[in-house]
This record gives sequence, C-alpha cells and structure tokens, in this order.
Amino acid sequence: MTTLENILIAEKGIDEVWGFFNDINSVAVCVPTMVKYEIIDEDTVYCDLRIRLGLIPLDSKARVTITERQGNRHLEARGETEAGETLKKFGKIATETVTKLHIILDLEEISPNKTRIHYCINADAVGQMKRIYEAIIKGQRAKIETQFVENVEKGLGTKVVFEKAEAA
Repeated sequence: MTTLENILIAEKGIDEVWGFFNDINSVAVCVPTMVKYEIIDEDTVYCDLRIRLGLIPLDSKARVTITERQGNRHLEARGETEAGETLKKFGKIATETVTKLHIILDLEEISPNKTRIHYCINADAVGQMKRIYEAIIKGQRAKIETQFVENVEKGLGTKVVFEKAEAA
C-alpha cells in the first residue's frame, strides 16, 4: 500500500476548513495531477489525472465518494482509480488497472483562526500498478504534496503550512 500522510496548519477557523473539505467540488480542485473533473453528485467526483514517470505521461481516471462525516471534524472518502488509455498500453497493466483509495481527513481546532488538518491517503494497488505508484511517489512525493498544499491554500484563501511530515 502506498500512503501519503501529513499534518497541515491552516490560518482559518475549523468551520471554514470543514466547509471547504465537505464540498466535493473543493475536494476535486485540491487533487494533485488532476486535469479535469466532473461532479456526479454532492458526494462523488470523477477525475482525469495525469502524471509523468520519467518522460512517459501516465493518465488515470478516479472516482471518489465521501462516505463518512462525523460532526465537523472527521471525513472519509473511498474510491478507485483505473489506468487511462496511455497507461493501459504497458503490458500487464491492461489487466491490473484498479487501485483502491481510502482518504481520511481529521480536523482539530488550534484557535478560533487556526486549524490543524491531518490527512492520510492510502492507495492499494496490485501488480505493475503498485510498482508504478511506488516509483511515482518515490520520485515525486514532495512535488505532489506541495501541489496539494498550494491547491488547499488557493481554495481556502489563506496560508497553509506543513506542521509535520509523516514517513510512509
């Protein structure tokens, strides 16, 4: 399993941060590598993703649904990614294309205008897809995480910084 996990600090109150992450459109806009998306309903988004492995552009499609909300502090989403047409051209990948996603978000109020955001994204891939994810994360982890933070900053309209990075 490939995991991205971090703790961020946003200079916004917990209700504003919760409202942002509780909106599927906002969640879609935060996804690093997203090139376009379609809102299916208030809990579900379908995204086209693109990332590079060396010089090779790899595309995939993801469907993610918010599956659990607890108060204004905890949110979980589950989904699947499937290799796009370019990625399916690579041998065994054509038959090993599905990756299960589990996303967990926990919020903690630090002060009336500051919120701790703990997020964890687990991607459970098999076969060649697992090796591709591991290679991408190994080589582009910092870039992907920074892009996520920049997207959250832009969406919230405030400064967001890493509190502590977790090893995967």
